[in-house]
Amino acid sequence: MALQDCRPEGVLTLGASVSKHKKVTAVIAFIALLGVLVEAWLATASMRGRMAARFDVRRGHYIVLAYGLPPAWRSDYARLLKERYGIEVRTVAFCIVSEDLRSYADSYDEVSVTAANQKFEHDVFKECAEAASAR
Repeated sequence: MALQDCRPEGVLTLGASVSKHKKVTAVIAFIALLGVLVEAWLATASMRGRMAARFDVRRGHYIVLAYGLPPAWRSDYARLLKERYGIEVRTVAFCIVSEDLRSYADSYDEVSVTAANQKFEHDVFKECAEAASAR
């Protein structure tokens, strides 16, 4: 003869209650960890920008990250940098720029622009900006 469970429906045993509590705790811990990781990612934007630029420069890729409202001559500027020096201009944002993206782009450009000017032994960005804006 089989034993019957005489508890009312919906009542959990102590073991089931502890197991459910562990799952809830694990989910809360995961969400908290995710929040900490996102904050750490945002806080390290400038460091990541510098590291990415160093990596690209070592591979011979010279790139400038642009954001904000572009001047009318930005496309000519980008074309001149590419044709004359092989430098790529990448637009990462227009008018609305987050603080971490601005920090990343500024740090990236600081490394990349310095390396390009050292390689070509003059300010190629100023040269191309003057030529593009004069058109």
